[in-house]
Amino acid sequence: MPVVIMEFLTDIGQWFRPYQYQTALAIIATLLVLFGNEINKAVKSLVVKQHFLVRTIVFVLVCAFGYGLLTVWLTSLLAAQLAKIPTPYIVPVVFISFFCMGMYAQKQRHI
Repeated sequence: MPVVIMEFLTDIGQWFRPYQYQTALAIIATLLVLFGNEINKAVKSLVVKQHFLVRTIVFVLVCAFGYGLLTVWLTSLLAAQLAKIPTPYIVPVVFISFFCMGMYAQKQRHI
C-alpha cells in the first residue's frame, strides 16, 4: 500500500481512537436492533404457555435488564477488541462493519 494512503489512514485512526468505545456502543446497539425480533421470538417461545403475569414479568426483565446487560457487557468486550486493531486499519474495519450491517438490514427488509 502506498505510503501516502498509510499515513492518511494512520492520521484518521489516531483521530478516531478516543471514540472507539462510542463506536462499539453504536455497533452493539445496531446489532441488537437487527436481531431484537429474533431474541424476542425465542423468549416468547419459551414463555408462550405461561400465565399472562409471568409473560409480562419475563418481557420486562428481558427488555430492561437483558438488553441493558447485553449492551454494557458486549460494548466493553467489543471496545477491547477494537483496541487491538492496528491504527491504520481501525477506520476501514468500522466502516466495513457498518456497511455489512446495512447490507444485512437491507436484505432482511429492516430498511
